Amino acid sequence: MEMNDIQLTVLGCWAPYPRQEEACSGYLLQNGATSLMLEAGHGSFARLIKHVDYRQLAGLVITHYHPDHYADIHCLRHAIEGARRDGRMKNTIKLFIPPEPAEIYRELAGFTKSFSVFNIEKLPTGDFNSVLARTAQLNELTLYFIPIVHVLPGYAVLIRQGKQSLFFSSDTAPTPEITRAANNVDLLLCEASGLNKDADKLAGIHMTARQAGELAKQARANRLVLTHFWPEYNVDELLAEAEDSFGSAVLAAGQDTIFNLP
Repeated sequence: MEMNDIQLTVLGCWAPYPRQEEACSGYLLQNGATSLMLEAGHGSFARLIKHVDYRQLAGLVITHYHPDHYADIHCLRHAIEGARRDGRMKNTIKLFIPPEPAEIYRELAGFTKSFSVFNIEKLPTGDFNSVLARTAQLNELTLYFIPIVHVLPGYAVLIRQGKQSLFFSSDTAPTPEITRAANNVDLLLCEASGLNKDADKLAGIHMTARQAGELAKQARANRLVLTHFWPEYNVDELLAEAEDSFGSAVLAAGQDTIFNLP
């Protein structure tokens, strides 16, 4: 990996609860100078500090307020508050969060001793691949937030640095906007919440592994990495269904797995 290339480390990939000694949704993006935590599901903080000193984080993105995506924000909050209180850390870190549900937003926005809070809906808008997205800059990384279709309001996230790009689907049903925003990405990190037999149950809320493969094919993604697995399923079966629709090899997110871009 070149010093300025983006590296993705999987902290957790399970939903809505983890397998033994593992974690729910959590990812660490690093480019040498910048460390970004993407999601903070159950158990992800313990995995984070295996790979990076939490005091070196530049930011945290929470895409929506289901506990398997944000529960460990409380661990990070207390760690930062303690480090700032005893002088081991001077700065707060940037926190990008949805404004709804309002009661959860208000609670997290009150953690000002740990975070500099950014309401995603108040970020500037920009057009990317004919998709209207909220945008933010985190050092060398440009973040694009695209609304999802899920039980709760939230966002998929496109992260770009120069010619490198990573798209994270979050939890969502397929939408044309997500397909356009993910066009030609180097790495598509996409939920695969069920098998094809679960399609009716997941309709309008989540993607199956086959739908993840279809999205990657339509978006002409270079690589597809599946995540957000139901712990009782055989991940190999999910990979097989995704590979059938993608038409190429598909990778699985796994505890501590590292993916380098490009």
